[in-house]
Amino acid sequence: MQPFDKVQPIVLLVDKSEPAAHRDAVAAAAVASLRSYAATQDSQAWENWLYGRFTKTVRRANPSTFERLAAEAPSGPVSVGRAQAIAFEPVTYGEMPKKLAKLQVSGTQLPDEPPAPQPDTAPCVILNLDLEMSTGKAAAQAAHALLSWYLALPLPEQLAWEHAGWPAAVQFIPGARFTELAAGPGAGPLIVDAGMTEIAPDTATAFVARADAGSAAASTA
Repeated sequence: MQPFDKVQPIVLLVDKSEPAAHRDAVAAAAVASLRSYAATQDSQAWENWLYGRFTKTVRRANPSTFERLAAEAPSGPVSVGRAQAIAFEPVTYGEMPKKLAKLQVSGTQLPDEPPAPQPDTAPCVILNLDLEMSTGKAAAQAAHALLSWYLALPLPEQLAWEHAGWPAAVQFIPGARFTELAAGPGAGPLIVDAGMTEIAPDTATAFVARADAGSAAASTA
């Protein structure tokens, strides 16, 4: 990644005394990324970024820092279960505000507890379980997938999902089943990672499935 490349900052609330569930945090980050875009899509910050690497950086903040940043985030705070996330417009690393740049990328791993229930109609972000991604890495991949899926929707479907409150579910499934579902009907764009952190380049990581496909994945995972 070059210094002039833009990256979208996403911030997860990491409360050490009451940590959120891993899958809830991944879902919250994905929705926050998308809500930031929906709120500011006319901004020049999104130019080129949408058609380039789509790079995101997921960082952690303690409760007091998160509360201060949430007041400025175009996404507003997104809550899924105990998880909370916020997201900002894309920016180069050199231009990133210090209050975001100083936040840590490491330490985002959260416990893999049962996630909060989501409506049966919620789109489901499917991630490759075999990759053993950290919460932060999985959150970035889920955000890639959800935004790609949203951009491919007809406007009436975008608006209907927004009016429903932006519900989104997350499932991690084994690689063979992941590949099968990714090639099936109704699967959203497949996200292939550039390999800058954690996993090898050109690795398929995530896509969005129809709600019924997500339920099927959950029953076989």
